[in-house]
Order: sequence, then C-alpha cells, then structure tokens
Amino acid sequence: MSGNDSNKIFYNTVPLEVFQSLTKQGGFDRYVDLKLIEQHLPTSVSVMEVGAGYGRCIDFLLEKKHEASIIGVEQSPQLCEVLINKYKDNPIVQVLHQDIKSMNYPDQVDVVLWLFSGLLDFAKEEQVIVLKKLRSFLKASGKLFVDIPQLTELTVAKYTGAQDVFMETQYGNITTFLPTETDMANYAHHAGFRKVSVIHYETETEKKRSMYQLDV
Repeated sequence: MSGNDSNKIFYNTVPLEVFQSLTKQGGFDRYVDLKLIEQHLPTSVSVMEVGAGYGRCIDFLLEKKHEASIIGVEQSPQLCEVLINKYKDNPIVQVLHQDIKSMNYPDQVDVVLWLFSGLLDFAKEEQVIVLKKLRSFLKASGKLFVDIPQLTELTVAKYTGAQDVFMETQYGNITTFLPTETDMANYAHHAGFRKVSVIHYETETEKKRSMYQLDV
C-alpha cells in the first residue's frame, strides 16, 4: 500500500462533526490561512482546492463574491457527497470526486490551494510527484499554495522518526511525512516551479504553521 492509500480509512469514516472539530482545534475555522494569501485570490481567478473537505475554503471564496470557477477536489466519498449537496445550485463551483494521485484535469487554473496538511498524507517519494502533477494544472503565471505544520510542532500526533508522524484515532490511523523547508525547495525545483517562498505563522489556537508559495 503506497502513500495516502493507508490514510483513506480515516478520511472515509471520520464523522463530519469530528472533522469540523479538528478544523476548529487547529485554529482554521476563522480562515487564518486563507486571509494570509487573500491578496492572491482575487475574484477573477480560477481556483482549484485539493482536499476540499466540507467546503471551508470554498465558503471563504464565495463570501468574497468569487466570480471565476472554483474546483473542489475530494477523494473521500462521504465528504464529496457533502460538497455536492452543498454547492449543487452554485454554477461556479465544480466538485470532483478524485484522488489527486491519479487525477487528470483537462484545463488549467490560476491558483491551486493545498491546505490543512494535505501534502503530508503522501510518502516522501510521492510528494514531489504529486506537486509536479499540480504544476501541470496551473497556467503560465499560476501559483500553488501548500500549508503544513512546522517541523517541531506537535499536536495530537507524535513523531516516530525525524520527519515521520503518526496519529492513532478510533476512526483509523494516519501515517504522514513532514517535509523540511529544504525538502520543499527541492520539491519545487524538481516539479518545475520557478520560485518558492514561505511564510511561518501561528493560528489562533497557537499552532505553528508554514505556508509555501510555489510560482510557475
């Protein structure tokens, strides 16, 4: 079993209210991450969100009166159903039930968002491959934003190695790999991005995070 496949049990079984609680526990319920990059999300740009969950980021964009297309990508069947029902009457929101690892997308967008630690669900050797795929979904002036915890930040998970993190829950276990800033720079280079920058910040619940911006 490779990469994020082993974590799907958790994402496919965790109740929606628990997922929302984890969002609040992490300090993301008031959009601290999105406000950090809001200047790059004008209403005229097309946005793809990987791991759209229950629609937190999509709600933020719609609250800002977003006019261009919003593509929410979600592999969890139960969360995808939530998204489809929630946005079925909104013509600018498209929901794709896809695993980013195997997904193909025919068009290109201005911005891709991969927030809330989604990258960590992939093994180290897969992380650069997935970032390269996301690079192919972006326009010539596109931007990819990847948000992950800082290396020394422990929450409900624990380290089992220098960068390997394990979380045990009643809904399934999660095994992740937490890349360093050097890893991210190397990933960006090998995936074909022109530039990578990072902002270190804290959420309202004092969780230390890193927001990476990868420019095509």
